[in-house]
Amino acid sequence: MVPAGDPEGAGLRSLGDVLLQEPLRNSIRVLILISLGINRTLAFSDLLELTGASKGSLGHHLEQLESAHLIRSRMVFTLGGPRVRVEITPQGRAKYDELSRELARLISARRPHAEREGPAAGLSGG
Repeated sequence: MVPAGDPEGAGLRSLGDVLLQEPLRNSIRVLILISLGINRTLAFSDLLELTGASKGSLGHHLEQLESAHLIRSRMVFTLGGPRVRVEITPQGRAKYDELSRELARLISARRPHAEREGPAAGLSGG
């Protein structure tokens, strides 16, 4: 339990608020959003490798993100044949930025505790 007024508790609640919004209630979709936030665009095959999901599962998660207007996918034609490219939308970028801000706030709230507790602080999970 996090004590009232504890900045870590507020940070965790804020992060939870972001992660509990649809469609981010799934770790694969969070990973897709983060990957696209960093890379802007990726091939379907790259996302398969990054997530470890099956083609069908990845397709489902991409549909969820696309219906929320966080990503868009398009078919591109290459010498090796057609490929699906997935890119983050402006709305997706805003959601990625919000998630990044919440994580940064949580980490910065933790720093003073870590400095007092020593270099192994936070590694024990408690």
